[in-house]
Amino acid sequence: MDLVGELVIAQAALESIGQREDGGQQEMSKRIASMKTLTRDIQDAVMAVRAQPVRSVFQRMQRVVREACSMTSKDVVLTLEGEDTEVDRTLVEKLSDPLTHMLRNAVDHGIESAEDRVAAGKSPTGQILLSAGHRSGRILITIKDDGGGINRERVLATAIKRGIIAPDAVLTDDEINNLIFAPGFSTAATVSDLSGRGVGMDVVKQAIQGLGGRVTISSVEGQGTTFCLSLPLTLAVLDGMLIVAAGSTMVVPVSSVVETMMVNHKDIYMLPDGANVVSIRGVCMPLIPLASELGLAGFGGGGLSDEDVILVVENESGARAALIVEDIRDQAQVVIKSIEKNYRQMSGVSAATILGDGSVSLILDVPALVANALGRIDTRPSDVRTGLAA
Repeated sequence: MDLVGELVIAQAALESIGQREDGGQQEMSKRIASMKTLTRDIQDAVMAVRAQPVRSVFQRMQRVVREACSMTSKDVVLTLEGEDTEVDRTLVEKLSDPLTHMLRNAVDHGIESAEDRVAAGKSPTGQILLSAGHRSGRILITIKDDGGGINRERVLATAIKRGIIAPDAVLTDDEINNLIFAPGFSTAATVSDLSGRGVGMDVVKQAIQGLGGRVTISSVEGQGTTFCLSLPLTLAVLDGMLIVAAGSTMVVPVSSVVETMMVNHKDIYMLPDGANVVSIRGVCMPLIPLASELGLAGFGGGGLSDEDVILVVENESGARAALIVEDIRDQAQVVIKSIEKNYRQMSGVSAATILGDGSVSLILDVPALVANALGRIDTRPSDVRTGLAA
């Protein structure tokens, strides 16, 4: 309330300056700076009020696992970590359904029967870890089980049988893992209360993407599976870096930017497959010309200019890539507007915002851009060295 009072006083002062004959530009700038500070303080106070620990939704998951164990006649212990991690209450309310579905899936498909676990030299009691924590301005929720892992041969066979992929498709392990997110995918042989009804993990993926997040899977056959949900801390505002690509102003979340630098052509190498990498202090990473990646190359220069800037960006798992942009304009707080709700889903774009001049600016989906770049190029050290030598 005190901050809102201060804001009203600052507004009155601005109006007073605006009515002065001399314009009072210097005084106006001071008052605007004061209002910016007050607005940020109010926003921080509101966010603190809205922040809630994930404890409430996490503790409900204990019952979900108990019920799933009862239906499947399995013995599973759920361990909770990071229950005090705070997020926007809107996220807390909307996390319940995806987590319920994923934990049921972990008990039903992930954890083996007691007999199979003993035969594999494991404890007859399965273990599931549900944890939450903050990283790079986002919240990471991990669901890890010590079950049998994803049976990739079975997943591949099921996907071919259901017509999700072609019979002659050649997929990597990660691509096979991600098939479980395909609509209608299910490996359940029979329909039960837990699975086999065709409402699969695609529902989870859509729910998480609807919150501006993403899901990643890692699995070791015989040892278990880990699902990682990455979500924004708030659905309202983010700190963004305003950059220019092909003449368009876009926003990169500041939390994803590691460093910025000017282009040095000596550090850029082309691999045999045509992809470019840049070497920064001995570390090679994919080079992404942002304009062409978003299909804007026709509007700007196609080549690499000495005036261009490199943004080293990082996703939640620590993978890095280098974005080539024309310029860095400013850093500002931007209000997040859903682009999917108002237009449609766009690859490489997570949302949009309205800038101070009234123009619409796209907010880039950095993890998706990094994932696309890593999918096109193998950045393992030995392969990169071979490519550079070639």
